[in-house]
Amino acid sequence: MGRLSLQGPYLVLEQTPLFPAPLYLLIKKLPGEKTGTEPKIQTDFLVPRETFACDLGPDVYLPRKKEKLDGAYLPENLYLTRSGYSATANGKAPSKVEIYFQEKLWREETRIGLKRSAETRTAEEHNLYRIGHIRPEKALKIRIFVSGLPTDWPKPPQIIPLGGEGRLAAVEVNPVTADDYRDFLPPCPKLVAADDNKIYYTVSLITPSSSSKTEQLKQLIQKGPVNAPGRCISACIGKPQLYGGWNLEKQEPRPLQPYLPPGSTWFFEAAASEKANIEALHGRCIDDEELPSYGYGQVLIGKWEVD
Repeated sequence: MGRLSLQGPYLVLEQTPLFPAPLYLLIKKLPGEKTGTEPKIQTDFLVPRETFACDLGPDVYLPRKKEKLDGAYLPENLYLTRSGYSATANGKAPSKVEIYFQEKLWREETRIGLKRSAETRTAEEHNLYRIGHIRPEKALKIRIFVSGLPTDWPKPPQIIPLGGEGRLAAVEVNPVTADDYRDFLPPCPKLVAADDNKIYYTVSLITPSSSSKTEQLKQLIQKGPVNAPGRCISACIGKPQLYGGWNLEKQEPRPLQPYLPPGSTWFFEAAASEKANIEALHGRCIDDEELPSYGYGQVLIGKWEVD
């Protein structure tokens, strides 16, 4: 990548930035007051509670519901507006208008096919396939922040093919400042030390995170980012997702690697003297080697309360 560095990608609906909800946020839908009206939404949080004996050790803090909200579940592909994410990071429930479910942003279309021989016009063995297509809503955009571009870099075409089907997408290129980017992200909550002179905070992914070594990925899951101050108490980790891609230089597929999904969250405790270091982690990438230049492993800071 050289001097080139990417941040994102992020989803934007109209002009509203959307961020993956942290996986400690639970949702419960209630029927609307009238038939055909949108359901009401109640929220709850997962926080470290009492300890349990499990395969990780004799005294392990597992996330438990903060309130007794029967029927609350962990939704997939849940997104929050900037203000909604800020409220969640401060331990407050986001409002209904700040919550976006996947069905409001895109639809998934699955197709099943069977490869056919051009010579015999019959089906070939072992060539049954299943593919999934993403059908985004008209107002949905993908935004990426790019830095390190040379001054003589030519602007890209305004229309480009995007995705496996090569459907056309419009491209807009706009200059931004560091302040613009900082205002784009949700702000870091105000961290205050508890009575025991410790700060209890969360580290949540907003882009996928990986590691080039299996042992490092295992340590990341169990102990959190190595550059996070303090001690990891517990975590809410999503199922790893396999990502590959295409190697432009060698013209071949990249090998599939496991990535922790956005929303994965670690609960930390740290000394009050670490406040500045914790705040400095907000918006940074936690991955190693060349991965940060691609925007992987970007995190946002939140806070949680101890009973």
